[in-house]
Amino acid sequence: MSVEIGQKPPDFQLHDQDRKQRSLNDFLGKKIVLAFFPGAFTGPCTKEMCTFRDSLQSLPGQVVAVSVNDPFTNKGFADAHNLQFPILSDYSRETIKKFNIVMNDFAGLKGYAAAKRSVFILDEKGIVRYRWVSEDPTKEPNYDEVKKTLANL
Repeated sequence: MSVEIGQKPPDFQLHDQDRKQRSLNDFLGKKIVLAFFPGAFTGPCTKEMCTFRDSLQSLPGQVVAVSVNDPFTNKGFADAHNLQFPILSDYSRETIKKFNIVMNDFAGLKGYAAAKRSVFILDEKGIVRYRWVSEDPTKEPNYDEVKKTLANL
């Protein structure tokens, strides 16, 4: 079942890039940009995460990124690009299954599942107010829409 606008998404327990276990509930109380991306160190994912990094001062919310990469890869990715927001590791793929955003056979690799590039904006109470999911892993979100949604919450 998909996570839709007006719903509260399922909570999760994932490790961040410092191997600290985090849950979605840890971030409640502020606006959250929950950004799922297919893979660290890939061109479109690097561009997307760096765009969020560069927009942090103008975004009235907390960016929380999620990929299926292990915490060690996410740490290298964060360090290489000075990403100061949490990057959570869904290496078991449980969270992307809960959100119904699994991209099977990613990059032509049979049996390899990654997250569809997706952005969910949650209000302070944890309710989804914006949802964008792409079937095309090279497509980036509309950053102006993200900023506008955050500004209007």
